[in-house]
Amino acid sequence: MKKILLSTVAMVGLFSGAHAYAQQAEDPQVQDEDQFETIVVTGSRVARLGFENPTPTTVVDEEQIERSGMNDIGDVLQQQPQISVGLGSSNDTFQRDIGATFINLRGLGTNRTLVLVNGRRRVSGSRDGSQVDVSSIPASMVKSVEVITGGASAVYGADAVSGVVNIILKDDFDGFNVSGRTGISGEGDAATYMLSVAGGGAFADDRGHARLGMSYQKSDRVGYPDRDYSYGAGALSFVANPANTGPADGIPDRIIVNSPHTIGYSYQPTFIIGGQRYIYDNGLVTYTNPNCYGSVCSGGNYGYDSRERALRNPRETFSAMGGVDYEIAPSVTAYADFEFSYASTKTNGQSFFDASLTLQRDNPFLPSEVTTLMDANGMSSIKIGYEGEAIFGNKQYSNSRYTYTASGGVRGDLGPFKWDAFYQYGRRDQTFRTGNTRIESNFYQAVDAVLDPVSGDPVCRSTSAQAAGCTPIDLFSGALSDADKAYFGYTFQRSVTNEQILAGAQLTGPIFHLPAGAVQVAVGGEYRKDKLQTLDDGLGAKGLLYRTDNGGPPVDASTNVAEAFAEIVVPVLRNSFLANSLDIEGAVRYSHYDTIGSTVAWKLGADYAPIDGIRLRVTRSRSVRAPSIVELYSPDTLGTLNIGADPCDVSVINLTPNREANCRALGIPVGWVDPAAALALSTALGGNADLTEETSNSWTAGVVVRPFRGLNISVDYWSIKIDDAIQTLDGNSIVDKCVDSDSLDNAFCPLVTRGNFVGLSDPYVISKIDLRQINIGKLTAEGIDFAISYRSHLEDLGIGLPGSLGISANVTYLAKLEELVDREDPGSLLISDGEYGDPTWRGNLNINYVSGSFSANWQVRYIGSAQIDVQQSSEYNAGVRVDERFYNDVFLSYGMPQDVKLSLGVNNLFDEHPPRTPYTYSGTFDGSLYDNIGRYFFVAFSKDF
Repeated sequence: MKKILLSTVAMVGLFSGAHAYAQQAEDPQVQDEDQFETIVVTGSRVARLGFENPTPTTVVDEEQIERSGMNDIGDVLQQQPQISVGLGSSNDTFQRDIGATFINLRGLGTNRTLVLVNGRRRVSGSRDGSQVDVSSIPASMVKSVEVITGGASAVYGADAVSGVVNIILKDDFDGFNVSGRTGISGEGDAATYMLSVAGGGAFADDRGHARLGMSYQKSDRVGYPDRDYSYGAGALSFVANPANTGPADGIPDRIIVNSPHTIGYSYQPTFIIGGQRYIYDNGLVTYTNPNCYGSVCSGGNYGYDSRERALRNPRETFSAMGGVDYEIAPSVTAYADFEFSYASTKTNGQSFFDASLTLQRDNPFLPSEVTTLMDANGMSSIKIGYEGEAIFGNKQYSNSRYTYTASGGVRGDLGPFKWDAFYQYGRRDQTFRTGNTRIESNFYQAVDAVLDPVSGDPVCRSTSAQAAGCTPIDLFSGALSDADKAYFGYTFQRSVTNEQILAGAQLTGPIFHLPAGAVQVAVGGEYRKDKLQTLDDGLGAKGLLYRTDNGGPPVDASTNVAEAFAEIVVPVLRNSFLANSLDIEGAVRYSHYDTIGSTVAWKLGADYAPIDGIRLRVTRSRSVRAPSIVELYSPDTLGTLNIGADPCDVSVINLTPNREANCRALGIPVGWVDPAAALALSTALGGNADLTEETSNSWTAGVVVRPFRGLNISVDYWSIKIDDAIQTLDGNSIVDKCVDSDSLDNAFCPLVTRGNFVGLSDPYVISKIDLRQINIGKLTAEGIDFAISYRSHLEDLGIGLPGSLGISANVTYLAKLEELVDREDPGSLLISDGEYGDPTWRGNLNINYVSGSFSANWQVRYIGSAQIDVQQSSEYNAGVRVDERFYNDVFLSYGMPQDVKLSLGVNNLFDEHPPRTPYTYSGTFDGSLYDNIGRYFFVAFSKDF
């Protein structure tokens, strides 16, 4: 309660009293023009101040980045209320991109957020799309980040359907700087390290300027067992309530299980004979636990408990950046820049999950206690289940990524115009490995052992396998040696190369003058070629490895686009009796792709100030996103997915009104029990050459109020609607929606295949789910951003203390985040707003005090309350809601003699734990919105030479 009260006082204090103030996120420097520097934001190619830009633009400045104490600029941006959960250090489910960071603006997907560096594109950071890996850009080298809301394709090109994140690097070095930082959590783990050096200066009588910076960063791993809320008694899981009789019966459909253990996957071999479960743990254990619900049990000494999962993945990064500018003639400057990054992530993962591995009665490794039971029950074989950590060890994931960018060009002035022509080459080389996986056929041959009739020693049953070097293995004797695993053990490897060529030219400046001012234009053209090459090792590409570790055929494809763009800003009124100012702007971009043909994107906007202190702004834009290389050309590959119980299973068939009728229409009999509930289903993944472009229609409309000098308030409504969105649907949603829709005639059922499950003869069991890319109906996001800022010297407020005080707040209200899979079927609507990954309310409050060389900052981050699943009843969610969270961060800094600055900070000061639900502590999916590290201390230094 104390934590909530302190946080609430800070938030309420913002709006109380005559001198309540905050720093406006869009133009944080417009507080006192006589004292504070003004930053020009680049939400368009015609540079203007943030308050004179019709498109809302939030700026995260260098000081905010420093105060965060974070190495990854993606983690810094994740704290902004406009940024939803993407891929970052707190996600451990995307192993092939493990260690990378992708930005997800407005919750519409990382592939719809265009990330720029210094206003230009960068090479893709993934095999699976065009998203940029921002972890390759060290936070210590970032000057500021601009977050531009709404469609921006007309200005910056495709992929900007939800907006733009523009990362601006430091380039104005004059001298030499060394800085460093280290931190550790209150639990004594989660250590981070950063060391950065940078310098630069003029040469050749100030005609040239050179700069160079290097940074090393490291973050340690944190696992589930390292936090009591994610492991042991603190962990939670949902299970079907055996007492449930149907929807709206007042009985929870699901209940919470504490300390969940999935007993079908034990760390020791487990099996069922005569309805009794046994565990073999250096002897036969008769397993009894009255608190079991299907395959999930509460507590106990056995069963899979997620101990291998990561709350934060480790990462080690080295980056170097440099550049040179040189005036080759009056008003003409040649320039060259380069960036290099090496990032490495090495971590352990889960082992193997086998729910029904068959062993024959004549297997010599079967313990006598087991064979006695088998004989007593007339069994010629037995099915063994386990999670193989104790037997095989964990898988070992490693991901190394080299990213290069080199660019050069010439810029200059031509009368009142500025021009720029450039060429840029980017390349990313990735090597991903999964160590300690297995070759499936060899593994099954090694498991199937018999006694050699001649020697009497255990051998593989298959004589051809014996000839190939097969060594029989004993699953009951504990950990296997490297020699035991030599025949079936394997390391999967995937190599990925992304390349990008970007060339362009633009001209900006006034074309003529009107009574209200100069008409500004920006015109130009760009050419871009993106290339993707992937190569999975032979066995993985053929699907011969463990089910989650297979790859696919190689990819060698490219796309290219030629574009022409124009932008214009027309001042209509200035200091008129009708208005202080009125500016109209427009932008258009014509693009011709070699894949989908031609597209046109456009934007219209207006900025209107009727009187001093009030400014109204509005934009309307049409944006386009062309399908990426892998979305078009990725070859078909097989994956796996565990959906839990089939929705037609007797335990869950009555959860929704339409489910039972649809299941009966599929021919599934009354009382049917899913025999594959604990098994991994096959999934089909792949590109789709028939994909078309996405189109986005966006609106922003807002008001900026400046009642007196230094105080700025803005309210902006935004709406983004994407038609024909390219999407891979969630497997669970596909299966549920198939039978929960009004009828079986829907967009989901054709994606589900029943029957032909390997090893099962049941004709109704789901065997395959098609997850390939498709153009779905529509994605919609809608909300309101609020921002307020104020900064003033304390003397001006009548406070007899030196220094200045500033307060800023940013709040986002998410009104809608929806996905309509089939525009003709309202039942295909998937709603995300108000759920724990995308709560309705998020906000930040910053209070900053500066006096001479001393500064102090207090930040309060707010994540509003949410639901587990907004489309399910409270009964289905077991009455569980996600509680709101306040995170408090404190930062102090002091400048010392000899240009030395020392800083210290504490993030999550009150050690706020994630909300207690089965999902929000997690290092997976949307749970990473919540801090899962806890109280975190860091110290930093900086020295200028």
